[in-house]
Amino acid sequence: MANVKVDKKQEITIRLGNQDFTVERRRVPVDWLRLDPNNQRISYQLTLLRKEGKGNTDQEIHDLLWSMDAVKDLYQSVLQNGGLLEDPFVRNDGVVVEGNSRTVVMRELHKKFPGDERFATLYVRILPSNATDEQIVTLLGEMHIAGKIEWRAYEQAEYVWKMHREYAKTYDFLAAHLRMSRSKISQKIAAFEETRTYLMETNDPDGISRFSHFEEFMKKNTLRERREEDPEFMKEFRKLVAEGKFPDAKDVRVLPDILDNPKASETLRKKGVQAAITVLNKEDPSRSSDLYFSIDEAIRQLRNIPLAEIKELEAGNDNKVKKMSDLYKALEEVAAIAKFSLGGQ
Repeated sequence: MANVKVDKKQEITIRLGNQDFTVERRRVPVDWLRLDPNNQRISYQLTLLRKEGKGNTDQEIHDLLWSMDAVKDLYQSVLQNGGLLEDPFVRNDGVVVEGNSRTVVMRELHKKFPGDERFATLYVRILPSNATDEQIVTLLGEMHIAGKIEWRAYEQAEYVWKMHREYAKTYDFLAAHLRMSRSKISQKIAAFEETRTYLMETNDPDGISRFSHFEEFMKKNTLRERREEDPEFMKEFRKLVAEGKFPDAKDVRVLPDILDNPKASETLRKKGVQAAITVLNKEDPSRSSDLYFSIDEAIRQLRNIPLAEIKELEAGNDNKVKKMSDLYKALEEVAAIAKFSLGGQ
């Protein structure tokens, strides 16, 4: 840290991986900081750039982050505030562990206002040299998944996958660490693996946004079971996603119903999910009509009527008999107006 001007030394104790560490809080020149080449937030974008031989220098990583709308929005916020609200965490060699976007913003503000001391220096929290990669990754999860500065869904899932696969953290540990249920952790890991396969197959530049399709998929027990039983099914699903057959990830929720209907299933492959839903709605009007949904519910209730209710009707409970009579009369009135037979004849 030679040639780095510092304020009076401040020490903060934090706990990482079941161990206390003393972290130094210092004001340092913004030019001393270097961006993390393994930044979790932009891992996929960096992978794409590196296939082209780019994304390896600090400036290229800076340019990638600066191209993002969220970082430009942060720029305006920091400008209006006159500095950062949250200190970045850095290693003792100046590599930013947490706060790369904030570092880029401060660099841009310093470039825009070179004589403004507010943007020439900033406070950082310098991690001790004996902090392991695993402990630092644990810190990131605490801040960006369980904490208030949330990563996007794909980045969260990548973190959960990494903690489980690379650092052998159990579901019980992750559930406690991230304040998630075991089932949600399992779903995120499976969704990340399928999204990663999708990205490798397609090189889709917007592939990360497709993560929500695979997350919705993993929420359905029937779909997860089919995935385990038939690997070819996942290939077909990834192809449907790539072809834009599911414009909205929420439409994946209806996929089990579509698969149970041969006509709807074929329509999905040819025309997409909305056309398939239209097929389902024609065959089952209760899917799109509150009226017919209520009729289905009334039928279910009547077919499962408790014996006690039957006895009430047999005993001549006037109010309950009247309800049944009113229902019957209403059906007769509709049948007369629409000219159809209640018996289906």
